[in-house]
Amino acid sequence: MNLHIHLPTNLAHFDLLLEWYLLSTSDDRAVAGFIMNNYKWEIASDLSPQYDINFSSIRELKKKFWKDVFGKIDWIYYGSDNCEFLAPMQDEAKKAYEKFLEFNKLFPPHKARIFTLVTPYVWDKMLGRLEETLSYLNNIKSKTPLEVVVNDFWVLNLLNKKYTNLKPIIGRLIHKTLKNPLIDTYWYEAHPAGESIKNKTSSEIEVLREKIVENQKEFYSSSELSNKYFQTFLDKFKIQNIWIDYLEKREGLYNKSNYGDKNLDIYYPWAVVFTGRLCDTCGIKNPTKAMTATDDICPRWCRDYDIFYNIKTTGYYLTQRWNAGYRSQINLDYLDLSNTWEDYRLVFAPFISV
Repeated sequence: MNLHIHLPTNLAHFDLLLEWYLLSTSDDRAVAGFIMNNYKWEIASDLSPQYDINFSSIRELKKKFWKDVFGKIDWIYYGSDNCEFLAPMQDEAKKAYEKFLEFNKLFPPHKARIFTLVTPYVWDKMLGRLEETLSYLNNIKSKTPLEVVVNDFWVLNLLNKKYTNLKPIIGRLIHKTLKNPLIDTYWYEAHPAGESIKNKTSSEIEVLREKIVENQKEFYSSSELSNKYFQTFLDKFKIQNIWIDYLEKREGLYNKSNYGDKNLDIYYPWAVVFTGRLCDTCGIKNPTKAMTATDDICPRWCRDYDIFYNIKTTGYYLTQRWNAGYRSQINLDYLDLSNTWEDYRLVFAPFISV
């Protein structure tokens, strides 16, 4: 399994990539100090919950894989998948690609390292700007095709017909998976009812309950990629890799036998639960714009301000940032490494990528 890094749209993260690479052998104190000193734009009036998740996920990666895990970065992802106004402009994509080449020169990869652009769903107004970026990347001379993570079917159509030098990957917003945290909280509380328990003893009812729970586990450990018709659709576009969020308690979700010849790009540790057009960050300088549909061109204040909410309910936390809500999933014990596949990828996002 290969390790990939997903960097947010703020180009300052690229400047820190070299130090991220050197974090391989650092102890926990050094890692914590690095995060606090260098990610100052992630701090609001209170300490962002992302710091705790970031620190814990780094320790988990080192424990689960190898201590110098960041010394073997195979791929660099750049961009946001949840907001069209964060789609990089052409000049931003050019600078990001130049920094990617600089990283390759300083730390030559043990195999070809690829630059991947992550794109969101887009409306007509922002599609033109995204096309300029795709056109620039499409004209880059590269031995291995550059990749684009798509979360919009029209963008996929453009790659298939117009920007054919770019390799499409299906994003996690198109690839449907049941991610509501309530599933993991309550699926163990199944109670058979009605005719199914009529004239049944308590022990027989318990057997029924356990069967229901097992059926629920099997269902929630599947995704849209399990559907053969969706696999046929992907074959039409010659798509091999599909993003999927890492979710705890879903061991069967990563079973290769469910997905034919397709490969999973497992996204860790931020699983997106919902995304939409309402963005509270738009109201930072103009309160009348808070939580209203972002139909106008956005100044992208979210890259300079950190607004977060911990929505606490029984059994789980949900963090909202910008126009999307996320759940953090840290424990990698549910990922069975006895069956590691060379073509599977683990995509690590140090922070929520905006």
